[in-house]
Amino acid sequence: MENNLIFIYSVLEKVLPKNVYYALQIKPNAKLPFIVYQEINKRSTKYHDDHAFLKITTIQISLVTDKKDLKIEKKLEDTLEAHDINYQMISEYHIKNSGIYRIYEIKMEEFKYEQ
Repeated sequence: MENNLIFIYSVLEKVLPKNVYYALQIKPNAKLPFIVYQEINKRSTKYHDDHAFLKITTIQISLVTDKKDLKIEKKLEDTLEAHDINYQMISEYHIKNSGIYRIYEIKMEEFKYEQ
């Protein structure tokens, strides 16, 4: 999974260089706009000989801006698509004195092969 997170980080860095954080590593008072990503679940979906060989990981990506910013939203979505990452925009909300939060969800597969 670490490779998936490294890959996602490298993709998101193309949208907002030096303003991408893993959920547990957000700088206090980070300047807007920024992107936060985090792994929200990991489920085994296929088994072979009682061992999981396919896991699906769900990663949440939050784009945080001070106001609605269609240009950054489009850049993020275009960048995800350019890297063959399917996404769903699942929510958008405003928190007073904090910003606009646009939430995306992606799913990534992890295969475990016999050695």
